[in-house]
Amino acid sequence: MKRPTLLSIATLLPVVMISAALWLLSPATAIFAVTHAAGQAVLIASEEQTPTVNTAAILVQFDDRRSIVREVAFDAPISGLEALEASGLDVTIAETSFGPAVCAIEGVGCPADNCFCNPDQFWNYSFWDGEAWQSYPVGAASSVISQTGALEGWRWGAFGSTQTPPDRTLAAARALAWLRTQQNPETGGFGESFSSAVEVLMALGANHERPEAWRAIDGHRSLDAYLLPRARSFSLSNAAAAGKLAVAFAAADACRPARTVKPSFHYSETLGAYAADSGPNAWAILGAAAVSETIPASAVDALKAQQQEDGGWEWQAGFGTDTNTTALAIQALVAAGEPADSPAIVQALAFLASAQQENAGFVYDPKTPEYGPDANSTAYVIQALLAAGEDPAGELWTKNGATPFDFLLSLQLPDGSFEWQPETGANLLATAQAVPALLGSSHPIAVRELEFCADRRLRLLLQQQE
Repeated sequence: MKRPTLLSIATLLPVVMISAALWLLSPATAIFAVTHAAGQAVLIASEEQTPTVNTAAILVQFDDRRSIVREVAFDAPISGLEALEASGLDVTIAETSFGPAVCAIEGVGCPADNCFCNPDQFWNYSFWDGEAWQSYPVGAASSVISQTGALEGWRWGAFGSTQTPPDRTLAAARALAWLRTQQNPETGGFGESFSSAVEVLMALGANHERPEAWRAIDGHRSLDAYLLPRARSFSLSNAAAAGKLAVAFAAADACRPARTVKPSFHYSETLGAYAADSGPNAWAILGAAAVSETIPASAVDALKAQQQEDGGWEWQAGFGTDTNTTALAIQALVAAGEPADSPAIVQALAFLASAQQENAGFVYDPKTPEYGPDANSTAYVIQALLAAGEDPAGELWTKNGATPFDFLLSLQLPDGSFEWQPETGANLLATAQAVPALLGSSHPIAVRELEFCADRRLRLLLQQQE
């Protein structure tokens, strides 16, 4: 938490903007139960709650699409600012003549010494009244949170920027809470493969959570401890693995183990691509973008050349086109700089549209709609639509009054997990893949150069000694 002093801002902004900017706060990790009734999202006390402990959810929205969520606990009424300071998020606050002002949350916003660096954008602060977000009439230091289930909203943008309804974000929080219960207490991993743990890593990264903080209840090993010694062999195995690992590590700000290879390791001058097939090549392009590697133009050209006549991509030659690979290809091309209105993207979106069903969900293969839509395909398509600048909740993608988000939410079980398809039961992969889509994140979720683990340990040690 950064809290320096900022002097005399009254001449910098209109009073109404300054007042609104003082309404700012935020989040820390969640165990939510949400009911969806009459269009309302209601936070219910977690099972761990005692009669004297209340919880509130803080929802932070960074732009028109990306959100994260945290839970704070309190045993007496607290202000919005106190909730923010207890959230665990990286929040920059400046003291002003009007009181404390929130300048940045998770690095989005302005520095403390120039808290209102952008006169057109700042952090809007509101609360959910059961039907809509309402602006607070007071600043965050004066607001009062006294009841469990309160939903506090933060939205970066122009004055009065609308925050999306909380249903999707709270559903993602419940999914993450369920995923925690699936962690192996002895290894810190998930499921039966390293790839399952990487999928979970992408999910928690979308919510700005770190793998070292994830450990099973009554377990001794964190997700970080599981991933690091196994990462090198996974990254060496193939281009898709190296790309997916890079996307996941960047998303969760994980450190890079020694000798773990980046996607560039798999690039072939002979092929002019990271892999011969479009699926692995797409993942490698996404991974290269995530860790700021230069993406060879030939790899992008190779991916575009593998687009099929129906506008889709197939994971491997002869497999046939599918929505999942096509969604990956769209995200990879956009990450590599392909314009969203290019013929390749437009044709790919038309292919995805052909796979949408009357309940707004997406099937894996539009040629076999009888198999029905599923959570994984729908989540992947949502991410591709977001990457291409489409609104998955917009009119173009709405069927019979339902959106792809509605279909995805219909597959969430009371315990927070997601089914692959109705009546199939809780599914680890479906749950992990639903989270980034619900939080409005497309791949790569974050772009950063990975810090070597040894360098990070040394840096943190030196910081502790200062």
